[in-house]
Amino acid sequence: MPSYIPIIGLEIHVELKTKSKMFCRCANNPFVATPNTNICEICLAHPGTLPVPNRSAIVDTVKIARALGCTINAESKFDRKHYFYPDLPKAYQISQYDQPIGEHGEIVLTFNHAQEKNQRDNATIGITRVHLEEDTAKLTHAVSHPERSEGSPRQRRDSSATPQKDSDVGNTLVDFNRAGVPLVEIVSEPDVESALEAKTYCQELQLIFRYLGVSDADMEKGQMRCEANVSLQEAGRFTKERGTLAPKAGYKLNPKVEVKNINSFRAVEKAIEFEVKRQTALLGKGETWQQETRGWDEGTQATVHQRFKETSADYRYFPEPDIPPFEPLKIASAVSIGELPLARRERFHQEYGFSYADSYLLTAEPAWAEYVENVMSELTAWLHALPETHACVEKDKNTDKPPLCKTAQDLARLAGGWLTSKLMGAMKERAIDIKILKVKPENFAELVALIYANRVNSTNAQKILAEMLDSGVNLDPTHIMEEKGYGQISDTGKIGAIVDDIIKNYPKQIAEFKAGKEPLIKFLIGMAMKASEGSADPQVVEKMLREKMK
Repeated sequence: MPSYIPIIGLEIHVELKTKSKMFCRCANNPFVATPNTNICEICLAHPGTLPVPNRSAIVDTVKIARALGCTINAESKFDRKHYFYPDLPKAYQISQYDQPIGEHGEIVLTFNHAQEKNQRDNATIGITRVHLEEDTAKLTHAVSHPERSEGSPRQRRDSSATPQKDSDVGNTLVDFNRAGVPLVEIVSEPDVESALEAKTYCQELQLIFRYLGVSDADMEKGQMRCEANVSLQEAGRFTKERGTLAPKAGYKLNPKVEVKNINSFRAVEKAIEFEVKRQTALLGKGETWQQETRGWDEGTQATVHQRFKETSADYRYFPEPDIPPFEPLKIASAVSIGELPLARRERFHQEYGFSYADSYLLTAEPAWAEYVENVMSELTAWLHALPETHACVEKDKNTDKPPLCKTAQDLARLAGGWLTSKLMGAMKERAIDIKILKVKPENFAELVALIYANRVNSTNAQKILAEMLDSGVNLDPTHIMEEKGYGQISDTGKIGAIVDDIIKNYPKQIAEFKAGKEPLIKFLIGMAMKASEGSADPQVVEKMLREKMK
């Protein structure tokens, strides 16, 4: 059987969180509980109404295009895209066709080697275009069953429900609260090579939207929606240039399939995996298919036929006569996009010494990245302040070296581990979001500094962290340590007495250790730590155990 290559392109729609809708003054709040609340004559396409573009939405779209490295066009315009469906009151959508706001950009993805066999280390995905349009109304399909009791008909009210049998009565309700919400579409080149790359691409875009502050991009809420175009082509029988596939002599390209109804990152991966397997099976049987639109069915974990796909000619695009052309390039000169996720990730690795894995986790949400920045700044101040590390600071004060007694990697490993494992893990257990975290960066930095300076061991530090999280107020870790007696004991007299008791109470293990069972030292240290309620310095414990067992 010939070798086939998946050719995947993605269309991402993201709702902007402007105060008002795209072409009117209605509030941009599609999630308001009462249907058809934020609507007006323009939303409902009453005769004689005129659209007025939302400048904030245009600025936000320019930000997205710049963040994706696009060329910002000197002139852009809106167009009418015609199709007939109940969610479109005008029977056309105001969109953009041949003069989008941005074109020809790219996004760079990096991958963990362990994620997937034969996965490339990084990928550059081309961006064909970034354009702005209006969202449609929301349809709710209701299904009632007349054969059931009249007083309590069962109804299914969601966007994907359809009548299941002839006796079902189907009704479709239309909520125009979402009609006219600013919607940006990002169209990629067919550069994606796997389902994993598609999921990673969507995740990186979501992060960019959040860093720019233009959208929360929550897929589960429909604020970000993904459509995947998937085809399989025989290796060596086609060429690809600037997003255009061309067959070589004697070869006919296999049709592409557009997959819709994808509402989570997991679904992006699963839907593409299924579609690749489905097309592979068809080709294996010598069958082909028409270009079509299929929907992802979460229940069956399969794609299902919806309709045969339209072409651009079917939409009868023509320039929107009620809105004059505008100049996004002039807007771009005054727009700042700040530090983007990829750059911040790299800086966290280079500046703070975090591993790439920790850097990715710590920059995966803007609020977390800001918290980490503040923690690391405060940590430097604490290392200056503590007597145990002050001498090292003084020694290196005239150099560019960080104020450490050990190495930069030691501190990065410690801080990164406590941020990503201990703090994130404890917050997850308590369902605490970073945006409502009461533990201030300076107090968390103080805790890390106490651990680094050996004032408190890991076990008791976790107890301190738990108190800081559970109190609901901002607590000083040093105060907790002193009040609860969690500080690390290094006094040789106190530790010596504990070690004497361990030697007395575990004669069998002592004899076996002396006979050559080296691993038993860990057991004996553990018993000493238990006896000291975790406060003894384990290094001092080990040293004294070895001395007394000679």
